Amino acid sequence: MVERFAPAAAPAFPWLFPYEEDGVRLDSVVLRPVAPISIVGREVAPVGPALVDSGCEHVLAAPWVARAALVDLDSSTREVVLGLGGEGVRVRFVDLTVRLHAPGVEGDEVFVEWQTEVGFLSHWRPTFQALLGQVGFLDRFTVTFSRQAQRLAVEDGAAFDRRFGVPLAD
Repeated sequence: MVERFAPAAAPAFPWLFPYEEDGVRLDSVVLRPVAPISIVGREVAPVGPALVDSGCEHVLAAPWVARAALVDLDSSTREVVLGLGGEGVRVRFVDLTVRLHAPGVEGDEVFVEWQTEVGFLSHWRPTFQALLGQVGFLDRFTVTFSRQAQRLAVEDGAAFDRRFGVPLAD
């Protein structure tokens, strides 16, 4: 379930996020589908970019996000080694609140939030602070990627069903 916390001026879904540049490779600018998020522990971590990654199974975040949100990773008993970037990386999972911040709104107080399991990596290389994967993000929203428009659209979870008449899976 996704709960909305926002003032009356919050934009309606879909929320459109522009792709962001992530460096140059082979003489071409790399564009990434990202959305601004924050993670809530005992504190709220600063809003930062998260890559929306359909190939990732989990919501994963950098170790500095855990420190900023005052998340006690030592109390976690859920740990796994995941293969990322060709190497095994230790990941500790904690149940937390994730906030997706609305596009085009001043400040960081307009968002939707939900509870999910977030995995924190022992070390982090990406240029964004988190990955939003299948479980914990793509299972809660209908997400459309458009490389042609260089936009990411996020809608409520039932939007796919309404559009295509396909019932939601259990």
